[in-house]
Amino acid sequence: MSKNSPTITTNLQWAQMIALVIAEGCAVDHERLFTEAKLSINAWQSLSRVDQDDITALWRAADRLGAPPEIGLGVLKHFHFRTLGPLAFKMMVATTFRQSIIEALHQISLVSEAWRYTLTEQGNLGVMTFNLTNPRMEITHHSYDAFISACARTMQDCFPGENYRFAEIWFAHPDFGLRSKYEQLLGCPCKFNTSSYAICLESRVLDLPLASADPLLYESLDSRLKHQALNLKNLSGSIETAILSLIDRGLIPNRKTVADHLGFGERTLLRRLQDEDITYKEIQEQVFEKLALHWLKRSESMNYIAEKLGYSDAASFRKMLKRRTGLSIREIRTSFLN
Repeated sequence: MSKNSPTITTNLQWAQMIALVIAEGCAVDHERLFTEAKLSINAWQSLSRVDQDDITALWRAADRLGAPPEIGLGVLKHFHFRTLGPLAFKMMVATTFRQSIIEALHQISLVSEAWRYTLTEQGNLGVMTFNLTNPRMEITHHSYDAFISACARTMQDCFPGENYRFAEIWFAHPDFGLRSKYEQLLGCPCKFNTSSYAICLESRVLDLPLASADPLLYESLDSRLKHQALNLKNLSGSIETAILSLIDRGLIPNRKTVADHLGFGERTLLRRLQDEDITYKEIQEQVFEKLALHWLKRSESMNYIAEKLGYSDAASFRKMLKRRTGLSIREIRTSFLN
């Protein structure tokens, strides 16, 4: 993905699990993995969300370290439905399986920036298709394998029994001569070299009533999750807009000036961010990173960029950008030339 495109992030807990899966699959420690990916081992400290490009960098590092092509299936070993929190329980207490899937996919689409999901019926199959929010995003087949593995594990944990097994899974990548291994681990037939990535169930399953249905609990969980997702989306977007507006006016963005711009106190801003498990620093640095890369591509000076972003000196700015991108200023400028 172009570094001038909006930053797409993923949940920190998911990113940490991916790093664990890759380290185990390559038989290396985290320090070796992050070094190979040109990321700082401490790059994710104090973050609640991680740049999706970091995940892609880890998967590509895995390929260079000799990882097997099916390494993404390692998520089956480490993922547990409790990772989804209230969403997993909401799926279990829905009235029908169709309701469970549609609402869950909608919810994930709200809180995940990398993926979009659709549920359609094709013949006798209900097809859940996975697409990227940005088709130009650079991503490896491992990310698809990992996410499909998480879905498969969630299904196994939340809906044990014959009725709710996948009918088949579609992969747009080749089978690498490992079709039987994919089918054994995922528990269903797998098709490869398809036009899209998708998980398929028999259509008749979609409208089966769930034995664990609890309409009152479902409504409560549904309301809670929608509230959390919309607050997170709206709050983060509002803060980003405020930061950009302040910079455009020649003002220095910080927690106080951003809170003032949004019309509430700094303590209220911090409390709302804490409730949504995200930090002001992460949102601000995401904006700063995008602006800095844009200005560097225009060959602006380091002093100009540092001053515009409110840094006391260019060295502090360099440190921030190196921590987020894993690259020095010279390496960034060289990448633009290349």
